[in-house]
Amino acid sequence: MSQAHRRVALIICAALVTAAVAAIPALATNVVKIDSKVTISTHAPAFHGKVKSDRHACETRRKVKLFKRRHGPDRLLGHDRTNHDGKWKVEVHPLSSGAYYAKVTRREEGTAGTIFVCRRDRSRTLVVD
Repeated sequence: MSQAHRRVALIICAALVTAAVAAIPALATNVVKIDSKVTISTHAPAFHGKVKSDRHACETRRKVKLFKRRHGPDRLLGHDRTNHDGKWKVEVHPLSSGAYYAKVTRREEGTAGTIFVCRRDRSRTLVVD
């Protein structure tokens, strides 16, 4: 075997070993998916609601976006992060008639071989006349 062939064989073996070592932690990782529920209300002073989940960590500091439905892409009106109780609010000035909804984004956090995934959700649509 020539020196060039040995070098190629050595590079291939090193790449395979590196891939195998990198794959072992990925296989050992446990993924826990947790449902989230976002609510929406139009009562004063603004659009507001709450993110609910069986896991408190999936309720706090979650990003919630408020949208207005329209033809074509829906319009993002604003966003907020939930407080320690899972509550959020977005003020809309001036408020016009239309259909509004909120989305809570997906969040992923990992610790020591376990990844917790707080699932995303979309609220019901509210119609404002």
